[in-house]
Amino acid sequence: MLEMGLNKPGMVVCIPVYSEPELLTTLDSLYSCDLPDIKTEVILLFNKSDRMTIDEVTQHDLTWKNTIDWIEDHRREGLNFLPLYLEACPDPKGGVGWARKLVMDEAARRLDQEGILLCLDGDCTVSGNYLRRVYDYFTDQPLCDAASIHFEHKLDLPDRHVMEAIAQYELHLRYLVAALRWAGHPFAFHTVGSSMAVRRKAYLLQGGMNTRQAGEDFYFLQKFIEIESLYEIKDTSVFPSSRISGRVPFGTGRAMQTLLNAPGEWMTTDIEVFRLIKPLIEGVDRIRQIFKEDQRADTLDLLSDGLGLHEWVIRFLDHIRFVEQCREISAQTTNAAAFRRRFFRYFNSFMMIRYMHYISQHYIPQSAITKSANALRSQLDGLPERAEDVFELLELFRQMDKFNSGR
Repeated sequence: MLEMGLNKPGMVVCIPVYSEPELLTTLDSLYSCDLPDIKTEVILLFNKSDRMTIDEVTQHDLTWKNTIDWIEDHRREGLNFLPLYLEACPDPKGGVGWARKLVMDEAARRLDQEGILLCLDGDCTVSGNYLRRVYDYFTDQPLCDAASIHFEHKLDLPDRHVMEAIAQYELHLRYLVAALRWAGHPFAFHTVGSSMAVRRKAYLLQGGMNTRQAGEDFYFLQKFIEIESLYEIKDTSVFPSSRISGRVPFGTGRAMQTLLNAPGEWMTTDIEVFRLIKPLIEGVDRIRQIFKEDQRADTLDLLSDGLGLHEWVIRFLDHIRFVEQCREISAQTTNAAAFRRRFFRYFNSFMMIRYMHYISQHYIPQSAITKSANALRSQLDGLPERAEDVFELLELFRQMDKFNSGR
């Protein structure tokens, strides 16, 4: 077990709070959890912004009052709730990244040096084993610096249209990770801010949370993905809500707003985009061999012939000066393992997104999520021949995520 200081918490749940009407449900969920054998704390950072509407300010202050009353009525040994109120969040962007950074920095300050930070949002609930399981996982996995925790959006909603919208969006998230994994890329992980955890030491070593207005979770976890210290906790779950929000340029809330304002299927990257890049990703050792044996200017032609790359992929590689980058990687590495590590830090998740956008924009338009997910399902062994609707597809992909062979 981790050795903790006598007075400092060994684990802190970090929740930025911004006009959250469902916060008490989140607190009830945490209060009901099985506790680990260390002091656990929940920090609630209420952060205001001058961008709030009058209704949001009213809800924000009401939630603060209700939270104070709730804490007074919910005392439990080993679990402490700490509400903090910022009258003005010192961030010109008014983004969730800054609020998440502030609460995580405060948690790191309060934590035992061997402690763990958990990230949650004020509209989530969690499994009953959430706190205990996360603690036990980090105890049992000393190489794990950060973890992506299994998540499932709440689907017990009265409005079927809203349920279909959130099911499509979650299926889109799972499809992209599964397609990336099918293509052979080693960085196929979910990066959801409300379902992640990190060791205090690793958090500080990586410079803490960034302050992006959105996508701060994706950028933060990429650091651990690239050094192969992000793991997955699959036997507990976080349940985010499916509420509509336009506060950030992308994410669940924005996706819900888009789907409900323009009914129809969510559009995603077509499976053919991943099929085209598969020979490149699976041929990294051959790429190294080509660059070791040949220094000619037409190396792209050799890659095309040696790997069977499609001309559209070749055009993208030329666009990003792939040959120049790979020559440098080849010159600076002495064995296949080192070349592979350096290659994927270059051709990483950001480059894959760039590739996906390039091919989708120029050659293969996006397709409906159920079509794409069914097309991927047909490429995987041991799965039903076809799922009837988006809910069956989502359940199938949820189960795939729970039992995939990632770290």
